[in-house]
Amino acid sequence: MKYLFIIICLIFALETKAATVPSDSGSFQYVGNQTITFIDSSRSDRSIQSLVYYPAISEGIGTAINLSGGKYPIISFGHGFTINPNVYIHLYRHLASWGYIVIAPATETSFFPSHIEFARDLAFVLRDMKRKSKLPADFFFNSVDTVQTGIFGHSMGGGCSFLAGSLDTTVKAISSLAAAITNPSSITAIQQIQRPVQLLSGQRDSIASYWTHQLPHYNAANPFKQILNIKGGNHSYFHLLPALDDLVDNPATITRNEQQKLTRRYITSFFNVFLKNDTNYRNYLFGSIAQSDTSIIMQYQLPFVTGLKEKIFKSYYFELKQNYPNPFNPVTTIAFSIPKSSFIKIIIYNILGKEITKIVNQKMEAGNYLTEWNASEYPSGVYFYRLETSDFTDTKRMILVK
Repeated sequence: MKYLFIIICLIFALETKAATVPSDSGSFQYVGNQTITFIDSSRSDRSIQSLVYYPAISEGIGTAINLSGGKYPIISFGHGFTINPNVYIHLYRHLASWGYIVIAPATETSFFPSHIEFARDLAFVLRDMKRKSKLPADFFFNSVDTVQTGIFGHSMGGGCSFLAGSLDTTVKAISSLAAAITNPSSITAIQQIQRPVQLLSGQRDSIASYWTHQLPHYNAANPFKQILNIKGGNHSYFHLLPALDDLVDNPATITRNEQQKLTRRYITSFFNVFLKNDTNYRNYLFGSIAQSDTSIIMQYQLPFVTGLKEKIFKSYYFELKQNYPNPFNPVTTIAFSIPKSSFIKIIIYNILGKEITKIVNQKMEAGNYLTEWNASEYPSGVYFYRLETSDFTDTKRMILVK
């Protein structure tokens, strides 16, 4: 009986360690890279110079692709506004070590980018890499999985990833890092996408914040959808090297390396599940391992199953956010979260503690919400707003300046 118990413990230990932690490097020891110029003849021979990273037989520029891994899913990556795609090389290398080919176009890096053209670039390089993989003389011949393709990006490139996904319905999964709302609207685009989408954000992002950019994308998306807010993270720490956005971003309260590690963990898990159908990584993506991760705030929704319109939704605690902007004139936004169906009141009080209005007074389902207060009929001064439920209350101060 004693030995049986030991054997069971050993089996359990092996099973729990079977999957490599997705923030660590994958099974491919070496990563090769090239700069390839793709030519889109349908857009007046548009030149799309791109960085390409892939599993290799040795380290370096132009080294031979490692064919022992079979055919690799391809993922295109969109850089942020004015940001050189070189600052994200750590992400390309990481995914290549997991058996992906990553293509990062270096187009639309000016102060006046075309979002739609960049989205078309992200979609085109995937299609053209599929074509190249069928040419016997091409470097990538017979090494590309022409079915399993994905897109992700940062900031502008994150929003453009959703535009690209709406343009190319063959793309299987779309992720983003601090996705910015684009023109044309990436929120409209995400509504058209019927494939898995993921949004990562930093809690202290002052450029494309969780409340103003990420949550509107998430609310418009179709299941499967996931949103992760990295506690203490910001906008610019999604790239390893500093760039222009570091100059205007809120400072993070975690290190760049800590945010990088969490980014690798959830991006890799997402693509492993949806491009490689590796069910081991569901646990890291949205299962018990993810749910016990205290460094993130997560919500996700699975597709409807067996005809039942039941949402599987995660929202972990009641929270009342500080209004934005503050001070304000005359309109301000108040954000709050509720983890379960509750009757919600948000009450505005003046400096004397007298109730002057209720801006929310209704039953609401679990989720994250934004509401506005228009104080145009009230004088300048200090006001308080209070969230009340049967289980939770919180009050914060705000300042109206006219």
